[in-house]
Amino acid sequence: MAMKCTDPAGLVPDGGSPAEVPGTDPGSAAAEPLACGRDAALVWDHAEDGELDEHERTCPHCRSTVSDRESLGGLVGRMAQQRLRPPPNVLEQVMGAVVADLRPHDLLSLGDGAWLSRPAAAAALRHVVDSMGGLRARSCRIEQSSGPDAALPLRVAVTVTARFGVDLASVTARVRQMMISAGDRALGVPVARVDIHVEDVWDEREDA
Repeated sequence: MAMKCTDPAGLVPDGGSPAEVPGTDPGSAAAEPLACGRDAALVWDHAEDGELDEHERTCPHCRSTVSDRESLGGLVGRMAQQRLRPPPNVLEQVMGAVVADLRPHDLLSLGDGAWLSRPAAAAALRHVVDSMGGLRARSCRIEQSSGPDAALPLRVAVTVTARFGVDLASVTARVRQMMISAGDRALGVPVARVDIHVEDVWDEREDA
């Protein structure tokens, strides 16, 4: 069931294709303000510097954004602490992939000759969505323009389902900000654009 957001608090059946969340600027990765009007990126910066003002300390939208930042920091920390255990035949696998040039479209350039698996990057960004309350990721598509060794920015399109009654304007702004930050901190490549499409809703009473 495709849904369209008509205001920050409601969902109205669209009956057509998946609806794009209002506020998305096709030419920019800047996230729209939170429901309270604050910029999520600035709230993150204030939290990191320990300079939250009275509004940011008491506003539920700002507090949720600060909580998201702490969750992302924990995720990045756990990923950095994981010990890599390559299989014994890793050299043969790498050489075979290089010689055969297997599926180059499944790789993302990180610059300086480094590459990242596209499915692994998509799984990491889906985890960002699933780690937040109110949304569940269904699919994640990542595009990157071809070019030299420079790490070209990514364009991300994610489809989600939303909890019935969730504040879409606020939660999608937080998801977009977290994906942009995850690209820089966890994946090592900038994210230039994030498109979020809400395909369906679920009711917590059904889960219960």
